[in-house]
Amino acid sequence: MVFYNNIDIQFSAGGCKFHAVNLICSEIKRDIPLHSHGINCYEIHLISEGYGDVNAEGADYPVKPDTLFVTGPLTEHAQFTDPAAPMKEWCIYLRAEPGETEKYDDIVLKFLSERFWIGQDGQGLLPLFQRLFSELDNRYEGYRSMAGFLISEIIVGIARNYISASEPMGEIFGCASERTSIIIEEYFLYEYRSATLEDLSKRLGLGSRQTQRLIEKYYGSSFSEKKNKARMSAAQLMLSDTSLTLSDISERLGYSSQEYFNAAFKKYFNVSPGRFRKNKTRKL
Repeated sequence: MVFYNNIDIQFSAGGCKFHAVNLICSEIKRDIPLHSHGINCYEIHLISEGYGDVNAEGADYPVKPDTLFVTGPLTEHAQFTDPAAPMKEWCIYLRAEPGETEKYDDIVLKFLSERFWIGQDGQGLLPLFQRLFSELDNRYEGYRSMAGFLISEIIVGIARNYISASEPMGEIFGCASERTSIIIEEYFLYEYRSATLEDLSKRLGLGSRQTQRLIEKYYGSSFSEKKNKARMSAAQLMLSDTSLTLSDISERLGYSSQEYFNAAFKKYFNVSPGRFRKNKTRKL
């Protein structure tokens, strides 16, 4: 796996200022639970190898080589990889700065306009991703400027994919907010078991009240609601693994007892975890 975390490549495209914060090239060996990104954040995914599925906003989409999908602000999505042929993904996490959208080029407005899009890449974007990661790996002279230029090309290519598609799938959003949103998102995605408001606040360098307000601003929910949602999304994935007992899942999710987990799951989904597992197994 190649992972550039908080690298913050800054560049402009069509009048809009962007920050590329995280860049990842990796084989996906584990399913990625349902999650979303903050206001004005965009995640670009290009699958170069393998197979799987993407769930976005409650709908399932098959993934195969050359599948391109982009998840925009607050779009809930999860990824399910095929263990026999795991997906290889090239991923860029972007955030834009506030700006006057009436001054943006049409091609950039098109990119910003999609809340979710998935389809086959018709613009030959893989060589651009490969060159981008080569620049970052080798750190040639001027590599940050070149990286920004390459990501700008990728954005234009994505917008052209949108234009060539038969139907738009999204709505327009404004531009970016503070970088703290990425810390919040990754915290809930990977640390839902032991997440506390105090711990997250320390990571952000903020007080508890400030952190709570940020979560409400970005996601329209409280800390406890977002933690519960992250736990329940992870629970759904774990229940698909029949080698795990309900007690195992309860412990992995950080519940004090299986009974407490059962009650929390049933309250959230209106079905017991045991029944949920049976229904899912029956469908398979």
